[in-house]
Amino acid sequence: MKILVCFDPNKKHDNFEGSRLRKTIKGALEIAQIDYTSDVLDDDYDIVHLISYDDFDLQEDAIENNKSVVVSALSCENDNYANYFQFDYKDGQIKNVLSNKAIKFLNNANVVLVPTESAKQLLIRNDITSKIKVVLPGVNISRFDSDHGVEKELFYRYFREDKTKKLVVAIGNYDYLDGISAFINAAKNCPDAIFYFFGQASSALSVKNQIKQLEKNSPKNIHFKDVVHDDIYRSALMNASIFMVPCYHYCGVVSLLEAMAAKCELIIREQEILDGFVADGVNGHVAKFSETLVELCKECLAGKIKSTIPDAYQLAVDASLKHTGERLKSIYEEETKLGFYLRREKND
Repeated sequence: MKILVCFDPNKKHDNFEGSRLRKTIKGALEIAQIDYTSDVLDDDYDIVHLISYDDFDLQEDAIENNKSVVVSALSCENDNYANYFQFDYKDGQIKNVLSNKAIKFLNNANVVLVPTESAKQLLIRNDITSKIKVVLPGVNISRFDSDHGVEKELFYRYFREDKTKKLVVAIGNYDYLDGISAFINAAKNCPDAIFYFFGQASSALSVKNQIKQLEKNSPKNIHFKDVVHDDIYRSALMNASIFMVPCYHYCGVVSLLEAMAAKCELIIREQEILDGFVADGVNGHVAKFSETLVELCKECLAGKIKSTIPDAYQLAVDASLKHTGERLKSIYEEETKLGFYLRREKND
């Protein structure tokens, strides 16, 4: 059994959620001792494991050659090159909408992997008829070990910030900033802390323009940044007291698992895709309104609310590469056997 897992050929996207998920999958396969290739020209594989519907050509090639297709979906929603849902406005309300292209791509898969049961039901309601299995995307716990002193220092060496100040990190998509006011107001209400927002957009110009506009009306202790190198972002998480999801667009579970592994306190906006994954007051703090997010941030920085880090960290441990590899191996083996019987039936 051999799996094709390829990287995004556009190297400038290699630091965001889609690329990190690909690396996680490959790490899980190595631990589970599953043979894999990253070479798209290597046609000696049994299953292709895809992340983005931009991989449509790879999916078509696999189908034409009677290979099985596994797709990981709804784990990288902050990443424009690996997300599935987009924002739409209907009757004055914000809606997360699944595009026709995404629906076609998912329905061409043999099996779709999603991070939560609520994500599975979300796809079913959006006319996805492929087999859907709930599998957390996985996280490399060891990469967030605070004993890695050199790596932990990278954030401060790169951004030259004051180590004595508490750090709040948020992630999002500059194309969908509804709700960003919560992050800005939290910074205004917590002037002794440092706030960093990392994100991506559909174009470099969009990122530049959005950052310029946001920083014009924000306090000095808040910083909006493009995607940074993986090591620097990981260092930011390792130093952060809080990881916040302030916007309404669906959040990437990959980023949440990394924040859990880094032992950040989670403060997130209520989202359907995360229902059952982050439990309010148990392994994070969940709020529907911006005012609540701001208040939670203030109380957390002041040490006035109970920490949910232990339970969140345990969830990350449960999603370690070893567990992910075992789960993927089981799914691959099932699809390989099914594919064999279907091909034999077709030939007969």
